[in-house]
Amino acid sequence: MVALLLANLRMMLRDRQTLFWALIFPLIFVAVFGLVDFDGTGTADLAVIDHAQSETSRQIAVELGGLDLLEVDDSYSSQPEALEAIEDGDLDYLLVLPEGLDGAGGGEPAPVALYYDQANLQDNELVLGVLHNLAAQANMSLAETPQQVRVSTEAVSARQVAYFDLVLVGLVGMGLMVHSVIALGVKVSSYRNQAIFKRIRVTPLPVRNYFTSEVLAHLLLAMVQTAVILAAGVWVFGGNLGNGVWLIFPIAALGNLVFLNLGFIVASLSNSGGAASGMGNAITLPLMFLSGVFWASDSLPGILPDIVRFLPLTPMLDAMRDVAIYDASLWATWPELALLAGWITLTAAVAVRVFRFG
Repeated sequence: MVALLLANLRMMLRDRQTLFWALIFPLIFVAVFGLVDFDGTGTADLAVIDHAQSETSRQIAVELGGLDLLEVDDSYSSQPEALEAIEDGDLDYLLVLPEGLDGAGGGEPAPVALYYDQANLQDNELVLGVLHNLAAQANMSLAETPQQVRVSTEAVSARQVAYFDLVLVGLVGMGLMVHSVIALGVKVSSYRNQAIFKRIRVTPLPVRNYFTSEVLAHLLLAMVQTAVILAAGVWVFGGNLGNGVWLIFPIAALGNLVFLNLGFIVASLSNSGGAASGMGNAITLPLMFLSGVFWASDSLPGILPDIVRFLPLTPMLDAMRDVAIYDASLWATWPELALLAGWITLTAAVAVRVFRFG
């Protein structure tokens, strides 16, 4: 078994195209995203907790919803929930509109409170300017009363996550998926057309030993591939990953088993290496753009975010980002790992069912 594994590894090293698709191709993407600054000012997410439920508070909410700078997120129903989202980096701003905002209670109104991540200095200045303008407009509409709308701010400490850090982890998953599905699919399809599997079956070598060594060789290459991409992203282009970055490797190995199974399925359903390459691209390209390699899958329209979260690449990327960027424990990602385990079982069963030796 060891000799067969080493033989497979030597064949991979001699195959220049295999090394290109496994290592150089993902590094090209790392260089592109590492050299371009994608963290400029864009749309910020704002949650509004309206305790006042008055005409003034509703008008403020309407004005905020019409601004290009801000996107109002109405999925938060309580202040603690929204504050936790800011701390986790899932929300940019929280605006709390207090009771008695328009002086209906007759007393001194509590100030409108804005909570924000103190690291976003440039965006914070813009948003604060917008809110102060809205406050001035609201006070003009309440000219018959003392100044009622006043904005106070409170910074919330949250870890700043750069777009490149998110993409770097996505490129790890993309590289593993593309190489496992396409390279393995083309290789196995070519072996079948060359009758190599028929020759193996008439030798004393157990067929299962060949497939086991093939999977192990690709898993080892996947670990090297992961290490090279992460090292280039962090040491060359300044990626900022957390202390749990090493946990990416077991998650990558688990996810890679899914894509290796898909590679065997592609090879079984293809009559040539060219057909296997085309079918592999038809599988990997949609996964690449839907599962969050380059952008969050939550930004997809309609019900697509709820659908793509069950695709194999999505839980793999979610788990790797949780441990490497947000310092989650491996156990905290158990829903994603369970989904990957389900995909391994399903794809392995299909691969065994459809595989053809000749």
